[in-house]
Amino acid sequence: MSTHENLEDLPRSSRAKTSFMFGLASFFVSVLAGIPAVIHGLLSLGEIRQSGGQLQGKQLAVSGIILGLLGSLTSGSLIMYGIGTVQKATQRAGMG
Repeated sequence: MSTHENLEDLPRSSRAKTSFMFGLASFFVSVLAGIPAVIHGLLSLGEIRQSGGQLQGKQLAVSGIILGLLGSLTSGSLIMYGIGTVQKATQRAGMG
């Protein structure tokens, strides 16, 4: 049995999976999913490190952290842009 087959047999950190899923969701629901993505990602990295090689999922956890940050920034920026646009429109219409 090769080393690669042994790695496939190792369990993957459930927190790493959760981080990745929240990271993807953060593009749609902003910081509501972005913050949990980062938290779960960081916790899973510690969990993987402490497992002594018995857990895998480091790449998944790092991906979840990065996606959570990018998704939060992207959707947060779009929300702020939308708020600014609505405020300008109401001022022009004489409603503000």
